[in-house]
Amino acid sequence: MKTHYLIDHNFVQDEEKLYGEFGHLLAFNPGSQDADLKLTFYFMDREPEEMRMVAKAGESTETNYAKWPVKPGTRFALKVESSQPIACQSTVGWNVTLNSYDPDAKTKSPGGIREAVKSYMSITALNTDWFLPDGIVIDNPKGIYVHESEWALILNPGDRPATVKLALHYKDVDVHAVVVAPRRLVAVHMDEIARKNSHYGVHFQSDLPVAVQWLRTVSWYNRDELMGYWSVPCVPGPLEG
Repeated sequence: MKTHYLIDHNFVQDEEKLYGEFGHLLAFNPGSQDADLKLTFYFMDREPEEMRMVAKAGESTETNYAKWPVKPGTRFALKVESSQPIACQSTVGWNVTLNSYDPDAKTKSPGGIREAVKSYMSITALNTDWFLPDGIVIDNPKGIYVHESEWALILNPGDRPATVKLALHYKDVDVHAVVVAPRRLVAVHMDEIARKNSHYGVHFQSDLPVAVQWLRTVSWYNRDELMGYWSVPCVPGPLEG
């Protein structure tokens, strides 16, 4: 059984502002046999849910939030277990049209209809050490016109609580800790603990194997719409060299 973790998903449908966020899973099966997939959905506040599907041989199979046991207002992580070797990727779009992509879609945005997209490959193994080189929370309206926020996404798919230490490396080191409950996803808002406008790297150390991913959003100061965002799996340790 081959396992993939795609842990940065967020289903948004803001009826008032018409903001939306909607995502997809692409499973590419290059082999000659169909792959039986078990999808497990991990949440921040409740037990996981599961569903099954098939990734056809020699094809890239798409599935998305509309077919999954998730509701708007839910941040979640995804585990994919496959009977055959596959490659997995998630693509998620944030938009100002309430997840409508019709040419005549409505918006309240002063910038008109638009989308910002993040896309990332799967994490294929859990680990107790993870590294993030590019951390920076930007909050400096007099010096730069973008505001940047960050989140560390930590999935603990195991059956025991995981204690994860986040060592933020500036010229000195600032250590924070978070406990991730069994079978849960945690989103650590780095704006609340990181020093503003300073580059830093992060070393995550966990007493149990976990998956860790990094999310950064870029927005204006005078409105809460996204300019863009990206999401990357962190680098598993130990580092070699």
